[in-house]
Amino acid sequence: MQRREFSQAAAAMAALGLWGRQPAQAAGQPDAKMQPAALGTNLSGLEWAKPGLRHSLSSAPNIHFTVPRKVDVAYLAGCGFTKNRLPIQWELLQPMLPGTLASAPVRALVGEPGEFHAGYASYITGLLDAHAASGMRCIIDLHNYARYQDFRYQADGSVIGLKAATDPLLRPYTTDRAQMHTRIFALAEGASLTPAQFADFWRRAALKWKGHPGLGGYGLMNEPHELPERGSTVESKRGREDLMILPAFMQAAIDAIRAVDTATPIYVAGNEWSGAASVGTKNPGYPLSGTGLVYEVHAYLDRRSTGHAFDWETETSLKKTGGFQPTPVTSATGRDRIAVAVEWAKLKKVRLALGEIGMPVDDPRWADSFRNTIDLALQNGVEVYSWMGGNHWPIRSHALSHVPGWHQNKTLEPLVSGVMKASAGIAQASLFDDGPGHARAGMPVTITVYARGHLARPLRLAVAVKGKGQLSKTQLSIPAGPNGRDSFTFLPAENQVAQLSYTGIDSPSVQVPPPRKVYSLADPVALAPTRLEDAAMAIIARYSACKWDLADGYSDYLLGAPAANGQAVRAVADSGYGSSPGNAMEMINWTNKESAAMGSMTLPVLRVVQGRKSSSHEADTFGFWCKKSVPEAGVRPNPGNRVPYNLEDSYFVVAAVGIASKNSSGLVFQASQAEENHACELAFDHGNPVVRWTDAKGKQTELTSPDKLAPNKLALLTLTSAPGEQALRVNSTQVDAASATFAPAQFSQMLLGWGFRSYYPQPGFTGQIYAVITGKGAPTGSELAVLERFLRG
Repeated sequence: MQRREFSQAAAAMAALGLWGRQPAQAAGQPDAKMQPAALGTNLSGLEWAKPGLRHSLSSAPNIHFTVPRKVDVAYLAGCGFTKNRLPIQWELLQPMLPGTLASAPVRALVGEPGEFHAGYASYITGLLDAHAASGMRCIIDLHNYARYQDFRYQADGSVIGLKAATDPLLRPYTTDRAQMHTRIFALAEGASLTPAQFADFWRRAALKWKGHPGLGGYGLMNEPHELPERGSTVESKRGREDLMILPAFMQAAIDAIRAVDTATPIYVAGNEWSGAASVGTKNPGYPLSGTGLVYEVHAYLDRRSTGHAFDWETETSLKKTGGFQPTPVTSATGRDRIAVAVEWAKLKKVRLALGEIGMPVDDPRWADSFRNTIDLALQNGVEVYSWMGGNHWPIRSHALSHVPGWHQNKTLEPLVSGVMKASAGIAQASLFDDGPGHARAGMPVTITVYARGHLARPLRLAVAVKGKGQLSKTQLSIPAGPNGRDSFTFLPAENQVAQLSYTGIDSPSVQVPPPRKVYSLADPVALAPTRLEDAAMAIIARYSACKWDLADGYSDYLLGAPAANGQAVRAVADSGYGSSPGNAMEMINWTNKESAAMGSMTLPVLRVVQGRKSSSHEADTFGFWCKKSVPEAGVRPNPGNRVPYNLEDSYFVVAAVGIASKNSSGLVFQASQAEENHACELAFDHGNPVVRWTDAKGKQTELTSPDKLAPNKLALLTLTSAPGEQALRVNSTQVDAASATFAPAQFSQMLLGWGFRSYYPQPGFTGQIYAVITGKGAPTGSELAVLERFLRG
């Protein structure tokens, strides 16, 4: 990302003309000479491969881990952030520890002792380059918890069951899981992971990246915990670890780095998960010797400060969880935790960084707690890095996500970003709106206009209506602060198509949400012969359905533009009525294809076929993904970001597609859950349209068209599913049906042009996607026919 592109990014992000930075007002008397503390996120993704590493093929880029993209960095810079933390995985960068006695065949597969893996190192260098080009800095964070997952080497240097993957991007592995073990920091005789090995890693890292303009620090080790007891070499139970093991390792790394690089900051983690509240009691060996040291603490807002509980009601209750009775949280919990670390840092006269903190997104009360914490940190010069940004697939719609989305043909800033901007005095936001498009007779609809980001002052908008109906108010006021909103109701007259629109009152040039229509049609089907689009959109509104039309295809969901013919397309907004505030039904692609080292998969490409835009898909194309969440009792029971239906519900899908060859096979549409096997899939099998259902018990149901489709011709595929009734339509004619009832199974995602379930991608078809509609409910045959005519164009 060149500096010119960064300037364009900043300009694009200043959507309200409110770009700027205002000093946060400090409580107390901080140092008047204190510089603004660094602010950013954890660019997660590079560290996700560990669960299957060494004993399976689970080391594929864009599947088992994902390298953050350069545009991720440029976007964050455009938001006013200044530094990020980059979690990396020790085993992927240094596949064989120094001093390992490995045989020549093993070294040929795994690497030489101590050497860095060139491909993985290139990922890090590329991201440092991106930070430098965007005017940011990046901390290399060794995200290994004071552990290292290794092979067991035999006396002759071999590894039993060691295999080479056929794909050169995949790491060698053993077929025998017993030939793996986890090393841990220890000082006793026989330690499996020593200070010398740790120091060797950081000496090599400093030699490689010293002086890089994008380098902002060396993060020595993420969240050390349960280190051995004194005299032991194995993991201890919590509370019994030798608290002096970690200082010995950290000092060895500091000395190794400073022998090479005397200037770059070094981030030093603490015992017991680097907990902010325990930094003073669990780290008797600190502070350490050396210059440019920053002590890193972590603080989450739930009762146990784990970052794995997101329900405000549960976390503020007195109810025991698992026999444990922690103190209920309040809006001051995070602030109180970081205050302990701040006072410790003042006493020890050391610098402090809040390396991880997350803001659950499903309840606004978490935002207050998060804001209180960040305010105190920044007021005291503490660096802050949210958990978590990046673009690996599990991060999407995570409760602590700092990941942008796509809505109304522009980037949708994550909620956490707005709160961080408010704490830092960064005034910058974009406006969106959402609400129903179908009004039952005599019933008003509620429309919400909301900002994503931070407004330094209130923003007033005028609301106008074209058509007959009554507005509850004609002026909105979006309050100053992060992620503000205002709502109004609209009661249309009977049998109307009304259009609502906005204009800025104080700033007429402000970018407002696009006009939206509200339908109160008694019989949309009857309108179809003369006003097909209004009839179809009224039906889409009636079922709160999503519509993804490649006419709305954009080059990227970050700083993108309308995709041109032949250009990769990464973002398609919901132009129907499936979205709601906080739940944009985007279809996006975040696959990193910045080099050949990212894998052989391809991106969808925009093609104009007979004057109509479509996305072109090959056999190895990773298509579009709308990734959401599922409820989890006691942890996240009411996530705000959900897909519209589950497997057992009533729902429908209408797709306008074309196949590239008469034997095309693969997925057109999939509703599923990434971690499970159940799914509903619309696909082709050697040119024949098919629908497949797999329920939670493994029961399978399939509908198949008896006829192949002709290549390179637009066709309409429609599936309907309701309890005891399923059907497949091809070009408006029903070709197969079933009467299955499915065991309940929750969906958390929808995909176009491919699939993803049981943690692995499913191949898509070869051909074109023009548009897809899907929603919950059971439209009549006449309603489906209108939608099919509409998509045929």
